[in-house]
Amino acid sequence: MLPIVAGFFIVLTLTLIISEQVESRDDFANSELASGVEERWGAPVDQPAPSVRAVPSGTVFTSLEAMPLSRQHVTVDAKMNYRKRGLRYFSGFDFDFTGQYAVANPHPHDIDVAFVFPIEMNKAQVLMSDLQFLIDGQPSPLEMGDERNRLVWTGRIAKGETRQFTIRYRARGLDSFMYRLDPSLPANDVKLHVGVVGGDNFDYPAGVLSASAVSQSKDGIGLDWNFSTLESGVNLGVQLPSLKTWDTIISTMSRRAWFPFLGLVALLMALGVKHRRPLAFYETPLVAGLFGMTFVLIAYLSAFLTFEAAWPLSVIGLGAIFVTWLSRLMPEEPKKTFIALWVATMAVPTLAVVAQGYTGLIYTVELLAGLIGALALSTRKSVRGWLDDSSARQAGVTS
Repeated sequence: MLPIVAGFFIVLTLTLIISEQVESRDDFANSELASGVEERWGAPVDQPAPSVRAVPSGTVFTSLEAMPLSRQHVTVDAKMNYRKRGLRYFSGFDFDFTGQYAVANPHPHDIDVAFVFPIEMNKAQVLMSDLQFLIDGQPSPLEMGDERNRLVWTGRIAKGETRQFTIRYRARGLDSFMYRLDPSLPANDVKLHVGVVGGDNFDYPAGVLSASAVSQSKDGIGLDWNFSTLESGVNLGVQLPSLKTWDTIISTMSRRAWFPFLGLVALLMALGVKHRRPLAFYETPLVAGLFGMTFVLIAYLSAFLTFEAAWPLSVIGLGAIFVTWLSRLMPEEPKKTFIALWVATMAVPTLAVVAQGYTGLIYTVELLAGLIGALALSTRKSVRGWLDDSSARQAGVTS
């Protein structure tokens, strides 16, 4: 009993330490590391809608009247460009922005208008490029304002006429894209389409109105917002797709490792009884050390490789050592038995963590498979004879 307790303590210590290390790195990734990633690879994109201010023609621009846009059609074509730092993947993306706007003059007189398109992003950080500004389909000089944080156009709109504005640019972002309508003005004919290539899972940032329609394909997702009128502006946007959070998965795997280890010890004890060769007092801690170090190796290799590469390298590599060692201890037992033990206590519990939506089903299927296997073995004459011999020997020792 003491070797089992010692082995359990070894597994618990190793896996809890690596789980704590992974979680602390996750906290670090949410703070300092995230800041470093933003400095190098972009930042969350927050694009305000343009604003329009007007006065009657011929008057001084002292008391400007805020005017709603008569049309806002925005298209964002994004392509995921994931960034990996240690165990953490960040949802980087490159995107093309196209905004088509219209300003109508509803007054019975001409108006002088100031059309302002804010550019509040750090242009060096997001690598903004290929900026175009078109008025009624014709290129217009880029007037960036004194602080170079907005596009500005001033001109006249005759009564009953409408001016068309088109803005295009390319940039990169991180984690999310948000388009903010002016909350103080009604919004008319609003359409936003966000197409994402390279990801199929998404979410919405806090305070964002969910999409009117969502479409998915093998290449990515498309989200559409479509409103004929809104009494006041809202926030539209999306939390860009992310890869599986392997840091969280590795931490969860490690914290749960003690349970499959107990199953492994129980199965090894059964084999020891079968072959009349129980594990020595020092062999159970050796099994525990090998089992626990598998999770440590997965965590550290995943920091340099992808999880998809680190997991099989660790499990197959240390599994080969496990099978070879036990084959020398119990040479009569086929190697496929030890391989099955390793797979049952390592691969299946890992699958239960990775496939988070099917965890209960996977554990249930594994337990049922073990129960059905035990029922099948109990019908074999060789197994029944071995059990009867073991019972007879135990009865002799007791008497």
